[in-house]
Amino acid sequence: MHVPYINIHTHCTLESTEHEFSIPNVIISKNYLFPQPCSLGIHPWYIDSSPVAQLDALTDHGRKKQVLAIGECGLDKLCDTDWILQEEVFRKQISFANSVGKPLIVHCVKAHQECLHILNEENVAVPVIFHGFEKNAILAKQIYKAGYFISFGPTLLSGKKDELILDAPLDKIFLETDDKSTKIVDVYAYFCAVRKMEENRLKEQFLANFSTVFNYQLVQ
Repeated sequence: MHVPYINIHTHCTLESTEHEFSIPNVIISKNYLFPQPCSLGIHPWYIDSSPVAQLDALTDHGRKKQVLAIGECGLDKLCDTDWILQEEVFRKQISFANSVGKPLIVHCVKAHQECLHILNEENVAVPVIFHGFEKNAILAKQIYKAGYFISFGPTLLSGKKDELILDAPLDKIFLETDDKSTKIVDVYAYFCAVRKMEENRLKEQFLANFSTVFNYQLVQ
C-alpha cells in the first residue's frame, strides 16, 4: 500500500498527487470554492461587520462533498475584527460543524483558553484540530487532554520546537504547510529526524489519524 504525505492545511492551490495529498483552505469572501477536497470557513481576519451572507455561504457550500472540514475558524487577538463578533461567528461555525458532522480546523492567536472554553460551552461533537501550533508543551498537553488534535507547520524547522515533537502523542497530531512555500516532505523529514523514527511509520500513523478525523477514503 502506497501512503502519501498528508498536508492537512495549506493556502497554496496544490494539486494532490499519488505522493502527496493536500487540503487547501477556502476562506469565505476571499477565495472561490475548489472542486477538489478542501476545507471551508470564515477566518477571523475576514469577518464582515454583518456576516449574514458569509454564514449563509458556509451553510450552502459547507455541506458539499468536497468540503472535508469546517474552518479555519476561531479567535485572533492580534487582528482588528471586533472580539464579540469573532466569538459569535466562531460559535456558529462550531454549531454548523456539529450539524454536518465534519471536523473543525481552529485558527487561534493568543486566545487558546478562550477557544477551549467556547468549544466546551458549544459542546463540540466533531474532531477539532488546532492548526499551525507553535506554542509550548504545557499548552499542547492541555489540548491533547481535551481530546483535540494539533497540526504542526513549517515553524518546526527552526529547531526551537523540538520539545513539541518529542512530547507529541502520534495519534493526536498532523503536519501542514499553512501559507508557507515549504514542502510538506521537508516537515515530515525534520519531524522524523528529531523523533528518530522511520518516515513510513509516521506516514502510516497519519493515515490512521486522517481516517479517524476525516470522512474520506484516501487510500483505496
